Amino acid sequence: MSLALFFLLPLATGFLLFLWQPAAALSRRTSLFVSIVLIGWAFAITAKCGDGEILVHTFGNWPPPFGIAFVVDRLGAIFITLHALLLFVTLVALRPETHGEHTVRRALPLLMVATSGLFGAFMTGDLFSLFVMVELVLVSSYLLIQIPGAKRSLVSAMPMIVINMSASALFIAGLGVLYGICGSLNIADVIERIGGAPHGLRLAALGMLVAAFATKAALVPLCFWMPATYPTLTAPVAALFAGIMTKLGVYALLRISPLLGHEPVLLSFLMWLGAFSALLGVLAALSQYELRRLLSFHSVSQVGYIVFALGLHTVFGTASAIFFALHHSLVKSTLYLVADELERSNSSRDLRQMDFRRPGSIVLATVFGVAAFALAGIPPLSGFFGKLAVFWAGFGSREWIGLALLVVASVFTLASMLKIWRFAFQRRPVERETVPTPISTFYPAAVLMAAALIVVFSLAAGPIFNYVFEAAEQISGISGLMSGDR
Repeated sequence: MSLALFFLLPLATGFLLFLWQPAAALSRRTSLFVSIVLIGWAFAITAKCGDGEILVHTFGNWPPPFGIAFVVDRLGAIFITLHALLLFVTLVALRPETHGEHTVRRALPLLMVATSGLFGAFMTGDLFSLFVMVELVLVSSYLLIQIPGAKRSLVSAMPMIVINMSASALFIAGLGVLYGICGSLNIADVIERIGGAPHGLRLAALGMLVAAFATKAALVPLCFWMPATYPTLTAPVAALFAGIMTKLGVYALLRISPLLGHEPVLLSFLMWLGAFSALLGVLAALSQYELRRLLSFHSVSQVGYIVFALGLHTVFGTASAIFFALHHSLVKSTLYLVADELERSNSSRDLRQMDFRRPGSIVLATVFGVAAFALAGIPPLSGFFGKLAVFWAGFGSREWIGLALLVVASVFTLASMLKIWRFAFQRRPVERETVPTPISTFYPAAVLMAAALIVVFSLAAGPIFNYVFEAAEQISGISGLMSGDR
């Protein structure tokens, strides 16, 4: 299968749905069919790359670095598969009956275009192409924020747009300096040539890239655009964003991690930034009572674990970062879907106004328990293995202070999950004898599928970690990465 077709299918579907404007139900069925095809292709790509093969598609038969190329290795393949699965769950959750026909018809074309941009980012072998794909995703996200049409969604869009445009300016400026000192933006070429570049220019170029990607990953201190924005999105879209959008910044950091080995100060900066983000993010979450805002601050915290492990710059640390990113994407999407059902059934976003007696509470409580325990790192769920790997990587690098910050953050993570349980699910004395009729019908399919993905991921933690460890070795140990058979 051509990698170009894998990129073009969701893009063409998005434009078709936008121009055709079919009924919401037909638009949803079309999108679901395309997402199923993408899942099949994604698993096929992951299996091929698992054997060590690097898939390459050159445009116009121009070989790298002279032409644009799509290149997929183990790292790109597993992120592609992750997004394909999360897209399908999101489309199942996004229903005209619950979120409105107008919302569904407007959101689906943009989700498909954003999917195309994400696939392009995960497949590109060129840093400038990565910039283009990231901007395609961001433009789609800016439009998705406007769909609810409420005053809050319009106001909250401004911080996201301004901060991300500033990060994009840093990104393109860093690429300009990098091109000036290396003569290429092909990742393989830059890896080979950057060692001989002047130290000051190299530090400036890589520093701007790190700042841009850290901002897009919503790390402290430039993280507040995300808690302000994600709660205003249509809930299933917010679930997809929470699962994969901040991971785009993480993915970009993983891609340039071989370059950062030339500037240890940037790696140390990332490590400490990750540790403090993990702690400060969860402290901010503890103070929140709006459910999705609380979960958004949790995303800041959990990305901190990933970046801390990445900053250690060891193969095991990089593998831990990848594994934790996959785990967090599944868990956070699940929690957002649970939050959607809770908010709609209670007609409130405030935890203090939620009633545990609502219909569907048993199913939601079970799914929430699986996701919350996974997020907190309770064995035998995926979060336990993810945190164990991150802690072991920090222990091996003797980063005791950073480890202490992560341990404290883990305790507060469990406390914040118990806070949600206490208000939304725990039985307690109530004044009302009857339960008000819920605003909308409960559809358990999406939340059950999301929970099933967490369970499968937990059961397959060993093979998956072996796969990501090989991916970490691949991006850390060969200078010809992303070049194919040149």
